[in-house]
Amino acid sequence: MSTRRRSETIEFTPPELEPVARYLRLLCDAGEGWINLLPGVDADAGPDLVPSGLFGLFGLFGNRQEPVSMGTLVPPRKDRQAAEGVTVGLLHPTGGRAVARLAEAGVTLPPGWLVRQDHARRGLVVRARSDAPADEIIGWSIRAGVALCRGEMTGRWQAVVYLP
Repeated sequence: MSTRRRSETIEFTPPELEPVARYLRLLCDAGEGWINLLPGVDADAGPDLVPSGLFGLFGLFGNRQEPVSMGTLVPPRKDRQAAEGVTVGLLHPTGGRAVARLAEAGVTLPPGWLVRQDHARRGLVVRARSDAPADEIIGWSIRAGVALCRGEMTGRWQAVVYLP
């Protein structure tokens, strides 16, 4: 028997992050769920530049590399909240050494954040410090996603929130 999570989708334009930040705080309080951040891309750019939406854990096992980046925000489990922060995963089309490319683009990790993985196929995974505010986590994820994207972006974003 499979259990389906309820999800809600929010469309937003940075720097207005509060609707997404509210959900991230809710998930952090619960210690479960996650948020996928998807950039808006020009629909006239063709099907190769429109994210499939099938990222998440399943995207790690596929061979297809999307031309746009996608972020996933996962709160620490309730029993680890004092020691761990939100995990930020970025799937992107630019290969390994994403941290170096981000630094060249002026997107550096905030103090206290740790790189957990920087892999050509599995993407970039970082962990925010445990006291990082939700808007800092979301803002960094968006700046990094823009810097690593190869598609023509609209400036709008979509947050798909998977509720506990």
